Amino acid sequence: MTTPTYNKDKIIKCLEKLPQESLLELAQFIEYLQDKNQRPSQENREQITLEQSEQLTEELLAEIVDNLSSLSDYAVSRAGIYEEHP
Repeated sequence: MTTPTYNKDKIIKCLEKLPQESLLELAQFIEYLQDKNQRPSQENREQITLEQSEQLTEELLAEIVDNLSSLSDYAVSRAGIYEEHP
């Protein structure tokens, strides 16, 4: 089975033969193809996401460290942990 070859002229001739009801479906499919071809490839999306996630991780860790209140020596001592339980 051979795959038919299409050029723009042949596609236009096929379009002219389509019934009016099929044109909406065709238009939606064309919009889908345009959207699909405008999106970055999966590989590029992963690369961008990886770079962004590394930057966000660094920013988040810096924010956590800057705002982290440390516990006093008493709070982490045995007496501090069990002060309500003799």
